[in-house]
Amino acid sequence: MIPKLFHKYKLLFILILMAAVLSIISPRFLTKENLSNVLWSISIVGIMVSGTIYSPITSGVDLSVGSLAALSGVLFAKFMITFGFGLIPSILLTIAIACTIGFIHGLIITRINVPPLIITMAAKTYLFGIAMLISKGEMIPIMEPSSFMAIGGGKILGFPIPIFIMVIFILLSHILLKKTAYGRKALAVGANPVTAELSGIDAMQIQTIAYILSAFTAAIAGLVLCSISQLAYALLGQGLELEVITAIVLGGTPLGGGGFGTVFGALIGTVMVGFIGNGLNLMNVPSSFHPIVTGLVIISALALNENLRMGSGTKLKKAKL
Repeated sequence: MIPKLFHKYKLLFILILMAAVLSIISPRFLTKENLSNVLWSISIVGIMVSGTIYSPITSGVDLSVGSLAALSGVLFAKFMITFGFGLIPSILLTIAIACTIGFIHGLIITRINVPPLIITMAAKTYLFGIAMLISKGEMIPIMEPSSFMAIGGGKILGFPIPIFIMVIFILLSHILLKKTAYGRKALAVGANPVTAELSGIDAMQIQTIAYILSAFTAAIAGLVLCSISQLAYALLGQGLELEVITAIVLGGTPLGGGGFGTVFGALIGTVMVGFIGNGLNLMNVPSSFHPIVTGLVIISALALNENLRMGSGTKLKKAKL
């Protein structure tokens, strides 16, 4: 009973174990203020994870989300400040452009058969270049309107608003994956695209939508990030794609598809990364050591997760025999 329970909720158990160890190391860890800071620090990655997870679920990957988030912020700033389009039109235009970019990437991947890794890696570069061109390599301050600034600086029940935005997107994504026809089809395509096609599923359409969802959440994350930092510039999203992919993989979703993956698992992976960084800060570990420790912990967690998954698969095969 206990082994089955552990296997089903292994990520949650690992997260609780991490929290327990960190609370012993530092009594400040479990304080409301500290946990709020951790959740706030991972909110951008959490928002992006909610949409980016569909590309690996459908046997792909999207490495362009960091650059697209930065470009979305720059576009929003230009629309609202330079062209004076107003808050809502600027937001809608930014999201529409981002989704169009995701749609184009999806078409190139599915119709022209360019590997997702190649196209999204190239996209990471050209999107950054466009952001640099539009912004002229400068930081664009965003100080108004107050309603937009409240997104990044406001609080509800004592917690920063970006945390609630992250939770909303995670819940919506979970519903999409587990409770809708698209989610079931995405898992089927990830498990076996050929079999999915034979069963009447348009695998190309499902995969294309995955990149639109990825672009959509990247745009939302870019807008929230602009509100938090009160500026937009081309380097604002640098490195975010690696944090997103790390969180997704840590959460148990393999990059090669396989027909499984959970949004809540990806969220737990995101929190794990946040816990590691926060724990290092609480222990006053020099920042130069952070990448080393974080990398080693992530590798260990991935190895443990993969070992547990493979062990479960072996037991299942033996049971069938």
